[in-house]
Amino acid sequence: MSDLAYFEYALVLPEERYLIEVQTRDATGETRGNDELERLAKDALVKVVGKAGDDLKEKLKPNPISESNAQGLKKVQTLLSDPGCTVFLVE
Repeated sequence: MSDLAYFEYALVLPEERYLIEVQTRDATGETRGNDELERLAKDALVKVVGKAGDDLKEKLKPNPISESNAQGLKKVQTLLSDPGCTVFLVE
């Protein structure tokens, strides 16, 4: 099993699709829970979209996807690369 959790998110206008890869373990090696993985994915999306605010965070609903589905997406551009999370623009 991979050390990454995968999330997909699509904006309707403009039509953009994102793949968010989140490390499943933190810096101490502890496994992150699903809530923390989703929170990290949302935080990364907020950075990429460029609009801060709790109301935006509440509206964002990244979809967890399998590793095989994530590998089927073509990575067009890396938009954010943090130690625990990477966001790609995908097709």
